[in-house]
Parts: sequence; structure tokens; C-alpha cells
Amino acid sequence: MTKITKLTTAFLAIILSIAFTGCKDDDPQPALEYQTEGTIKGKITGVSKDNSYTFNDDFTYSQYSLLTESYSLYQVNNDGSYDVSISRADFSTSGTASITFTLSNAADTTPDDVYISINYYKESNDKIINFRMNSSDDENTVAITDFTFDGTTGKAKGKFTLSGTENSTDKNATVSGDFEVTAKKEVQ
Repeated sequence: MTKITKLTTAFLAIILSIAFTGCKDDDPQPALEYQTEGTIKGKITGVSKDNSYTFNDDFTYSQYSLLTESYSLYQVNNDGSYDVSISRADFSTSGTASITFTLSNAADTTPDDVYISINYYKESNDKIINFRMNSSDDENTVAITDFTFDGTTGKAKGKFTLSGTENSTDKNATVSGDFEVTAKKEVQ
């Protein structure tokens, strides 16, 4: 064999041995790469559908990832209005919170078209506790107060309340809290 053929054969043998021994069935899943900035945090109060659990639970979501589309963005429209969407997660529990709204301009302190979505999970000894609620149903009320937005930096800050019976428990529940997240300007 020529020297090049021997080198090629050795190289292929090394590549094949890496390919067959590189992953094992018991290898853990690769870690999700995420970043942290700002928070959406709050408290859930209510009772589970079967009355076996009383929600008085706090959550703090501060993670985001481009892979899961949990990032925060804002767009400046042609008329000078803003569309803002902020999201944060806790990837270890699969919990998420999203708040979207429109502003007539960057100095507007009363957001319109507010939509809030909360997904909360907690593992207990013998069960998974789950709570989901959003403001898309007319049965739920939503409010944002003490609100500020900086059109230069994208920082959105305020308090929120979401309450009503249209949630995963089908009973009256309230989610209240605050947010401080820097959204990034979306360029298209």
C-alpha cells in the first residue's frame, strides 16, 4: 500500500471508532443553552380542579433562549406605535410567562391589547402540579400598572394582574406580579 492509502485508512478507522463510541444510550441529553436577563415573577392563588391542592405559589422566570423562542422583542411601527412582547422561562420546570402589548408611542404608560400567558409546573412527592392561564378569554380580567418603557433600551417594567375562572382549574384564580425585562428591537 502506498503511504497515502495507509494514512487514509488510519484516518477512516479513527473517525469510525469515534462515531461508534462517541454516544452511548445512557448519555444525558445535551444541555439547553440559555441566557438570563430580567424577570417575570409573581404569585398564583387558587385551588386545583379536584380541590387537592391550594395554590399560594411564587414563581420567578428569568431565562430565555433563541432555541425555544422565549426571547423578548419590540417593533416600532410606521405610525410610531410599539408592539412589545416579553417572555421568560424556567427551563428546569418548563414554566413560562409571556406578556404582549401595544403602546401608542415610547412614552405611553397605559399599554393596550394586553395579553398574558402563564404556564406553571411544580413537582411534588407524588404528583405534578400544573397551572395554566391566559387573558385571551373574556372571562378573565387583565391589568398592567406602574408601567414604564424605555424606547432607547427596550426596558419594560411594571406590575400585572390576571384573574378569572378560565384557567386549568376551571375555578377562580389570580396571578399577580411584576416584570422587568429588556426587549430587543426586532429588525426585519
